[in-house]
Amino acid sequence: MRRNPFLILCAFLFILNHIFGQASFVDDKTGIAINFAVSDNMFPKYWYSGKINAKAVSLSIKEYKRVTVLLRKALAKYPDHVLQENLKRIYAINSLNFYGVPFGGTYSISRKTVYITDDSVLRENDLFIESFFHHEFSSILLRKHPCYLKKKAWKFSNQHDFHYGKGGVEAIRNGNASMVFDSVLNQKGFLNKYSQSSLEEDMNVFSQNLFSGGEAFWTIVDRYNKIKAKTMLIIGFYHKIDPVFTEEYFRHLTSF
Repeated sequence: MRRNPFLILCAFLFILNHIFGQASFVDDKTGIAINFAVSDNMFPKYWYSGKINAKAVSLSIKEYKRVTVLLRKALAKYPDHVLQENLKRIYAINSLNFYGVPFGGTYSISRKTVYITDDSVLRENDLFIESFFHHEFSSILLRKHPCYLKKKAWKFSNQHDFHYGKGGVEAIRNGNASMVFDSVLNQKGFLNKYSQSSLEEDMNVFSQNLFSGGEAFWTIVDRYNKIKAKTMLIIGFYHKIDPVFTEEYFRHLTSF
């Protein structure tokens, strides 16, 4: 029986439209639920009241396909078991607001959930989505495996009189949340202003750049000794999670 190529094409387009028109779906490779729409129970209950006052806006349906492609690219950089053991769902939405300030992303340990935004005000390019996934997921991994990161050695890479700030919220409020590489800070062992807000955020920034920083990041690693030292520590952290994570592996991701 001869198949009609036009009907095949129509069926293919229908399937694509069905997939990318859904407000949520389960990634068939990892079993992780990906959600684009705000739901009543998307956050832990206590986030909705008090100082946190969590607010969110659903992603525009026209962005579903683009964001799906970006998330699948990010997920592909991890062994399946690392994702399956540490992550249940992702909320990729238009915007997030906590403590009265906009967030690019956050995470919930208890729910094994990463929340990231496609906020046009915050986003510089498509890399924003992927890098913030790595940023937030690294916190889940750090909280689950706190002994895998050599914190004393990490702090030793900083100047002896340096003290981290009061966290990401204060950095955002004070206008110190820049993610732009800063050569002055690079000499001191920090990639950007935001990384000075806390040790966790410092680690987050290195993690996101290991996975998506590209040649610009590795140029900085090879130029500044303090950056190199922290990079080796964060690679050591990931290597304990899975042996596939080596310096060679991460450098190879520049062409991924």
